[in-house]
Amino acid sequence: MFYSDPVRYAEKHLENESALKWLYDSQCSLGKFRGSFSKFKELTIRHKSKVVETFVGVLPLGTAQAEKEFLDEVSKLFGVLCLSKRRDSILMWGHYCDKPSGLVIGFDSSSTVFHQEKGLQPVDYVKERVVFDACWENGTPEMDSYNHKLIFSKSDAWSYEQEFRQFFWLSKLKPQPLDDGTVGHFLSFPAEAIVSVTLGPRCSPEFEKDVHETVMKPPFSNVKLDRAILNEDAFVIEFEPIELKP
Repeated sequence: MFYSDPVRYAEKHLENESALKWLYDSQCSLGKFRGSFSKFKELTIRHKSKVVETFVGVLPLGTAQAEKEFLDEVSKLFGVLCLSKRRDSILMWGHYCDKPSGLVIGFDSSSTVFHQEKGLQPVDYVKERVVFDACWENGTPEMDSYNHKLIFSKSDAWSYEQEFRQFFWLSKLKPQPLDDGTVGHFLSFPAEAIVSVTLGPRCSPEFEKDVHETVMKPPFSNVKLDRAILNEDAFVIEFEPIELKP
C-alpha cells in the first residue's frame, strides 16, 4: 500500500470525521496534542495546511492498520472458492486431504455454478505482491484492476497447485455455524456438477464404504469412483478405478 499523492489523499480524507479522529488519537498518543477532540477540530479549520502536513507525516503509522482493516472488511463481504486443475499432487493431498486419508471431488467446469459472478478463473502466479495505491477512487480502471489482481494473484511458489478461483458475495450464500463458533458460508452444488470422487491412498475401510454407498445412490449414480495410489518407486500418485457393486 502506498500513496501516489499523499497531500491530495490527506486533504480528501480529513473531511471524514473518522480520519480526523484517527489523526487526533495519533497526535495525543505521541504527546503532540493535549485537549478535546472538538478543540482539535477547531484547530484543523484554522490551520488546514499545517494539519494536512501533519497527516501526511503520520500516514505510514496508519498503513499497516489500514491494510488489516481493509482485508477484514473485504472478508465480511466476499468469499473465494478455490479449486485445482490437478489431483495428482502429493503436496496437495497432504495439505488439503487429511494427509492422504480424505478424498478429492471432481467437478464439471461447464456447470452453471461456475459461471456465476465473474466465473471460475485461473490464478495468476506472480513474484511480487499486488500493490494498492490508496489514492485510487472506487470505480476507476485502476481500482477494478487491483480488485481483480487481489483475488486472482498468488505467489509463484504455489504454481504447482494450478489453482482456479471464483468469488461470491457472502450475502448470497447460506450461513451456517461451525464447530469453533464462527459462521461459515456455503455454496450449493447441483448433483450433476460432480463427476468423480477419488479416495486417498490412506483412507480407512469405513470411510471408503461410506463413500461407496453414497455414490451408488441417485443422484450420484453417474459419478466415477477411483482410488489414489502412491507409486512404490517414484514420488508419483497413480489412480485405479473402483468397481461399483451393490
